[in-house]
Amino acid sequence: MEALGKLTFRLVAACASAAPRWVRGGIAWVCALFMYYLSPAKRRNVAENIAGAAGRAPSRRTVLGIFRLQAVNIIEMFASSVWDKRAIAGWFEFEGREELDRALAEGAGVILVTAHIGSWELGALSLDALGYRLHVVAGVQMNRLLTGAVREAKERHGIEVINPEDSSRRLLKALAGGGVLALLVDGNVFTGGAEVPFFGRRVKLPAGPVRLALASGAPVIGGYCRRIGDRRFKVHLERIASAREIEALGEEKSLEHVYGAVERYIGKNPDQWCMFRRFWHTNGTGAAAGRAAGSVGA
Repeated sequence: MEALGKLTFRLVAACASAAPRWVRGGIAWVCALFMYYLSPAKRRNVAENIAGAAGRAPSRRTVLGIFRLQAVNIIEMFASSVWDKRAIAGWFEFEGREELDRALAEGAGVILVTAHIGSWELGALSLDALGYRLHVVAGVQMNRLLTGAVREAKERHGIEVINPEDSSRRLLKALAGGGVLALLVDGNVFTGGAEVPFFGRRVKLPAGPVRLALASGAPVIGGYCRRIGDRRFKVHLERIASAREIEALGEEKSLEHVYGAVERYIGKNPDQWCMFRRFWHTNGTGAAAGRAAGSVGA
């Protein structure tokens, strides 16, 4: 099964990388329309999530735009396994890169918290191409057939993939070696976690960023990668807290501080937040977001 997955991945990657940009763009639109109209639950979830983040119901065009962005991201994930990552680095502009460099200079590695905003996969490749030692935590990607091939493609580029079920010792080892440990904190592959306020509601989110900072001494940096055009991206990076600041605040307040930053990132980019599961349950204060999402098309 794994061999079939790797063969399938290589064939799709070869086709995606060889296809002209207009062909990839056309395929992305076809896939987006297919997913949009045949996945009413995901369509509803996306609309509800954007409403919860933006405070108003999104238009159909905005919701469809999320599906198209996801289709483009998937196609580029395949194609980028063949592309020269040095060329990819030239598509990016950085805001706050000096904060990452200063944090790494402290010698304890860096915990990078981010969300499924824009083009996070290519953003990771751009950091790797610039010489940062990147480690990412990822579970099943695409589907179980392709997960091994996706992992192998990342590791060929020099990005270590750590499974969520792996021992925390692997995470601490990556930080001790001066690496950048990237955590997509709006995912649902974590265990444990803690409830924190998020867009006015209580949501259970990973406690890992704070606990790893306390265990390793690594500072926490936040950021996201927004697509601003064809082969044009902007990466925003900022310092959130040092391990010493986290220790002084305590776990609960530190988590609120970290997720306050993530909330701000999503709030600035609700039109590029690729979140297809239902992020909030529509009860209590969340009911307003659900009603707003129900009026998509305004």
